[in-house]
Formats: sequence, C-alpha cells, structure tokens
Amino acid sequence: MSLLEPLLYPLIGAVAIIAVSSLARGRGLLYCLIAVSSLTASLAALLHLYTALPVAFTLDGFLPPNGVQLYLDSFGAFMALLFVGIGILAAAYSFKYMADDDGLEKYYALLLLLVAGLLGVAAAGDLFTLFVFWELMCISSYALVSFRNYRWEPVEAGFKYLVMSTVGSITALYGMSFLYGITGTLHISELVSRMPAVATPEGYFALVLIFAGFGVTSAIVPFHTWLPDAPPAAPSPVSALLSGVVIKAGVYATFRIMFTIFKPASYDFGLLLIVFGAITLTVGNLLVLPQRDIKRFLAFSSIANVGLILLAGGVAAYVLHAYDYTTAAAIASLALSGAAFHILNHAVGKGLLFLSSGCLIHSTGTRDIAELEGIARRMPWSGGAMSVGMLNLGGIPPLGGFWSKLLIMMAPAALLQDPLMAVCVAVMILNSLLAAGYYVWLTQRLVFKNAPAKAIREAPFSMLLPVVLLALACVAITLLLPSVIGFVSSAILPLMA
Repeated sequence: MSLLEPLLYPLIGAVAIIAVSSLARGRGLLYCLIAVSSLTASLAALLHLYTALPVAFTLDGFLPPNGVQLYLDSFGAFMALLFVGIGILAAAYSFKYMADDDGLEKYYALLLLLVAGLLGVAAAGDLFTLFVFWELMCISSYALVSFRNYRWEPVEAGFKYLVMSTVGSITALYGMSFLYGITGTLHISELVSRMPAVATPEGYFALVLIFAGFGVTSAIVPFHTWLPDAPPAAPSPVSALLSGVVIKAGVYATFRIMFTIFKPASYDFGLLLIVFGAITLTVGNLLVLPQRDIKRFLAFSSIANVGLILLAGGVAAYVLHAYDYTTAAAIASLALSGAAFHILNHAVGKGLLFLSSGCLIHSTGTRDIAELEGIARRMPWSGGAMSVGMLNLGGIPPLGGFWSKLLIMMAPAALLQDPLMAVCVAVMILNSLLAAGYYVWLTQRLVFKNAPAKAIREAPFSMLLPVVLLALACVAITLLLPSVIGFVSSAILPLMA
C-alpha cells in the first residue's frame, strides 16, 4: 500500500484545492501551499520507498496476467524523483508568477494532476495502467498550455499539442493492442516472459507503433513541431515541466518498453534509435540558431537534448544486439548511464533555464533576446543562475552537462572500428560543439552586453528561491560527481536485465 502514497498525495491535493475554492475564491497563497505540501509529501514517500526497491502493488481480484499493477524499480524511482522535484519548485515559483491570473484553483489542481500522471507513468506495472496515467498527464498539460486562453498564442499552441499528442497516444495504444494479441496480456512482467524469443513481423510492427506514438510527446523529429510552440505560450512554470520532465516521460516509456519487453538481443531496434536520435539532435541544434524568442530558443535546444538521449539508447541497443554480451554489457551500461545522467542534467538545467527566463520576462515584459541584452547586470540573481544553467547544458566543464555528454560519447568510442559507432561519435562531437557555441553566445549577450537603460527590478524572492536552488543543484551534481554517477548507473540496471 505504501506505493500508492506518492500517487495519492497530489490527487488528494488537487481535490482539496477545488474544495477550498468552492468556499472562497482567489486564495492563491493557500492553493500554492496545498500544492507544495502535497508534492513534498509525495517526495518524502518516494524517498522512503527508495531503500526497499523494487516495490509492487496489485489490486485484489485483479492479479496477473490481466490485472492492474503498480511496480516501482530503480529506473522508475529515478524518474519519479525528478518529476516530483521539478514539480515542487514549479508550484512554489507559481505563487508570484501567476498572482495576477484568474482561475488559480484550476491552475494548481491541473499542476498536481500533471505530476500525478507523471508519477503513474513511472510506477505503472502494466501497459493499461501506464496508458491511463499517460492520458491524465497529457490532458492536464494541454489545459495548462492553454491556461491563458484570453490570448490567441496559448490557445493555438495548446490545440496543436492536443491534436498531435492525441494521435501519438492512439498510435501507441494500437501498438499495445498488438502486444496483447501476441501474448494475451498487458502485464509488463508477463510480456517479458511471453514475448517470442525470436523477433516476428508483428512484434516489429508493434515496436514501431509504440516508438512513433511516444515519440510525439518526446518531441522526436519529425514529431517535434508542437514543442517550439507550447513552452513559449505556456506560463514559465509549465514550460519548465514540459521541457524538463514531460518530454522525458516519453523517453522513459520508450526505453522501458523497448529494452524490457522487446529486448535488444531479440529485436534489432538500435539502428532505429540511432538514426532518429542523430536526426533529432542535429535538427534541434540547427533550429536553435535563428531563434530570437528566448523561450523558443530553449524549446528547440530541448529537442536536441532528447536526440542525444535517444542516440545513447540506440548505441546501447545496437551493441547488445550486434556483439556478444561480455563485450556489449559494459558499453551498453556506459551508454545508458550517460543517457540517465543527461536526463538528470537536462531536467535540472532546463527547469532552471525556463524558470530563470520567466523571471526576466516577468520583470521586463519581453521574450526578445535583443531586448534582454545585459539584463543580468540589472537582475544579477536571475541572470547569474541562468548562466549556470546555460553553461551546464552547453557541456562546459566542470559542470555536469560535460560529464554526461562525455559518458555518452565514451560508449561508441570504445568501438571505433565499427563504422556506425564512428559516425555516432562524430555526430555527438559536432553537435556538442554547436550546442556549447550557442549557449555561450546567449550567456555573453545576457551577461556581458551593456545593461538596459531603464530601471528593472529583480524578481520576487518566491520566484528566485526555486531558481537559485536549481542552480545550486547544477553545482552540487558536479561536486558529488562520483556519487551521482553511481546513482544513475544503478538506476538503469532494470533496462540491462
């Protein structure tokens, strides 16, 4: 039953906010406190469970192979901690950022439902449960993107996101139906044992459908076109959740299903991940360059980082299929550890960048990079924290982004005699240099240009606190590097089984 606690707290919090709002509206501080308290309780419950992993919960009367199960292992717990951690900071940040908006009871309730959906995806033990929580996550995020519906931009972006993500969800569901037809179950542990040891055309068809379906939410090219619109149109706390953790839920679902159910030794999907990862990485980085809206700049860079994570997963799957396990195990572990480490770095770093850019936008009223030049001289806390996030994701040593990219590159570099691995290394190096260049360029414009002539105030303390905490987290990841690498290496063990 303890596995239900992390999921129940945000759901109870959402109900409590709606109940309180029926008594008296406009209590923004109370809604924020309920949201932060609910998510903090969920985080505490997850930390308590972490020492007892794996943990399972099955409804009485709904036992495998057709039952409903929650199952949390080290990979799911790793993702769940990220989801809740960024959720807490986004909720706290929202107090001042959303203070002038109406309907705050709906905003905070939707925020809690979004995090509950993410937690359910991470803790799902069967594909039916995963899909139910996936839809809870998606519907909440559609509404949050369109929250400021008195403006056209959020409505257009939310509708585009809704249409594309719905098609993706249906596609993934169709793939799951094929798995049910092949095995007679949607229970993940049963699927692992019942899937044919030899790859079949039906299995490959299901794999492609699931990859494409979850690829929409992951913003994999060519399914990425909703992401450059949604975070800029959404409130900045929602932008941080979308780019920081929601797209990672798509990556999580893809890796979880492909590596555990289809198994790289049986299904040769490594090349699929490598090709789409390389294309997504390169296209995302190239499309950053012409951007002059700071939130669109950050959104396109998120696409590139998803490509890098996907490419790392592709390297792991390729070597597990093409080489003997003795050779492949260490290389695949290195690639997946690098991918998990980069998921951590990107969640923290991109959450930091969207929240800190929200501080700049809140104080200046503009998203135009040209009009934000030198803003760090007027807003040193916001600008300084944002610089840390940009250098982190730019892969500038000694920050964590450098080490996660290095781990990912080391995996294919161990097999340079393989032409495909050599191409992977080249693509990674060129794109890492490009990313470092545009992040340093943006840092230079925000920090070292002449300060704006008009007086601009620093953001309120309640907005600065989450930003500073995320900046300190970027530094802490660097200082605690051996422990962090050990943490992410243990997190990916379920994918190596």
